[in-house]
Amino acid sequence: MSEKRLELTLNLRDAYKAPRWRRAKRAINLLRAKIMRISKAERVRLSKELVSFIWSKGAEKPPRKVPIIVERGEEGVVDVKLRGEEDTGE
Repeated sequence: MSEKRLELTLNLRDAYKAPRWRRAKRAINLLRAKIMRISKAERVRLSKELVSFIWSKGAEKPPRKVPIIVERGEEGVVDVKLRGEEDTGE
């Protein structure tokens, strides 16, 4: 990842290979793993809005695709938020 900001849509279809009651948790773990692989980061921070979007329909039916923004922060840390999410200025 050469730039500080990257917009992309990740496919989370592999979350549906998990048992029904574990799909949202698996989607979160898949999202973290894909971001770590793409950005070569040591740590990934997900925003609260992104996590609530994945859990919005419950544990059994997470979204299959997620539009996200990846921003490189501190050394080895990457912040991930939902596309269209307002910058809170944290």
